[in-house]
Amino acid sequence: MTRVNTWQHHPVLNGIRAHEAEFRAAEEDSNRERKLSARTVELFREIGIMRVIQPARYGGFEADPRVFNEACHLLGQYAPAAGWVLGVVGVHQWNLGLFSDRVQQQVWGEDDGVWLSASYGPAGRAVPVDGGLELTGRWSFSSGSDHCRWALVGGMSREDDRMVYRHYLIERDTEYDVVDVWHASGLPGSGSNDIVVEKKVIPYERAMDTADLYALNVPGLEVNTGPLFRIPWYTLFVNAISMPMVGMARAIVDDTCAIFRERAEATPPKMPNQATLVRLASADAYADVAYTALQQNLTEAWEAVQADEPVPMRVRSNAKRDHILAVESCVRAGNEAYAIAGPRAIHNAGRIQQVWRDLNAGNHHAMNLPEAAWSQYGEYLVTGNHVALI
Repeated sequence: MTRVNTWQHHPVLNGIRAHEAEFRAAEEDSNRERKLSARTVELFREIGIMRVIQPARYGGFEADPRVFNEACHLLGQYAPAAGWVLGVVGVHQWNLGLFSDRVQQQVWGEDDGVWLSASYGPAGRAVPVDGGLELTGRWSFSSGSDHCRWALVGGMSREDDRMVYRHYLIERDTEYDVVDVWHASGLPGSGSNDIVVEKKVIPYERAMDTADLYALNVPGLEVNTGPLFRIPWYTLFVNAISMPMVGMARAIVDDTCAIFRERAEATPPKMPNQATLVRLASADAYADVAYTALQQNLTEAWEAVQADEPVPMRVRSNAKRDHILAVESCVRAGNEAYAIAGPRAIHNAGRIQQVWRDLNAGNHHAMNLPEAAWSQYGEYLVTGNHVALI
């Protein structure tokens, strides 16, 4: 009897597949407009794409997290900017579920279709004052920010002779501005603009200490009691960055294969030389390795929380290790396929060169630097502990 993975047939995934041609066409508008096109946003809302890992209490699917991974992978292939924004905006619909119910009500109480962008780096500075923390800062690369009404930003504050790193949830209408600075050769349609805050007092209930976040010592678990919200933050979050990139690599490999397949089916047929075949096979393998590693780790984490057990240290450590493995593998896959695709790959009218630029732009994300992740995983191998595990 063949086992069917029902999560692969989730209505959101079916909707993305059914609208592949529209996503591809709308991506051209996104790249030209330097933000997700109106049609892309419309498709997101029609299909419910951003609701995949949003709490069911607020209109979300609260789905198997592998659905989120696969959605990022599919859109990364069809429309890289859309896939990237799904990853780094869609994951915040889950992140908000870790805040108190009162905070979730502030964001989604009147409209559960509200989106949140982010820039988690500690580029802000906060000072404790009456009523909360006075926050000031400027954050770069907040993808999808044009379409979001709230944002999560990182900031440091000095309290009791120690520095505290928090994520601040801020409202666009009253607390921050979006500054249009996004002019990029890769992922131009992602609208990754700057966020600016000038001396705004953020209440403590909207300022989450990252130490509590990483330990899952968060108030949202009191109301969002399903297993999805017991997956460690980093174990889920890394997929938002890497899985869209894996989709982009798969698109480059598949489009390159199509070029050679067309030649092989011509009359007379023309097969590529052995060196090209070897590199094509290598690219295909690296794209598959990246996808398999990410889904396997998330599968193990999901099985643990469904059994009401903590996610094992091994799985959490592997997620951090394999995020880097997946990124390096998919970039290698895309670069190898691009290098052998021939003149068609570099023509401005061709798709391969744009997706190749998108993939390499994604590689610049700060979370993709390998040194910290590799050294921390090495520490785990030696000691069995992971002091920097998030």
